[in-house]
Amino acid sequence: MPAPRKPTNILHLTGSFKHNPNRRRVDPPTHKPIGAAPKQTVISFKQAWNLIVKCCPDGVLADRDRIHVEIVASLLVQFRADPVNFHPAKLGRLSAMLSQLGMSPADASRVSATPKRTRGDFDD
Repeated sequence: MPAPRKPTNILHLTGSFKHNPNRRRVDPPTHKPIGAAPKQTVISFKQAWNLIVKCCPDGVLADRDRIHVEIVASLLVQFRADPVNFHPAKLGRLSAMLSQLGMSPADASRVSATPKRTRGDFDD
């Protein structure tokens, strides 16, 4: 099994890019610092949906991802309702789906965000 992917800032601090400059990558920008711990309260599906959309890196989500986000939001609602009795398989699925959205430090560098397109001279 391969080693877990290191976050870009750790690779930069350890000098990995000096040795292999062709491996340099750019992580999606973060919105703000992590902040205080969330309240472990029951949340609605809409609150879970909005939290996921807000925390996901810019340019990652599109209309094609609605079903994926729906499943993640449903699992998050279940986890927040009863974290102690949340089935380990569901927790693994939730974690995997969040990582597919780039919502972990190592996975943030794996997602490819769609850049915001500006109008050019030949656009209608």
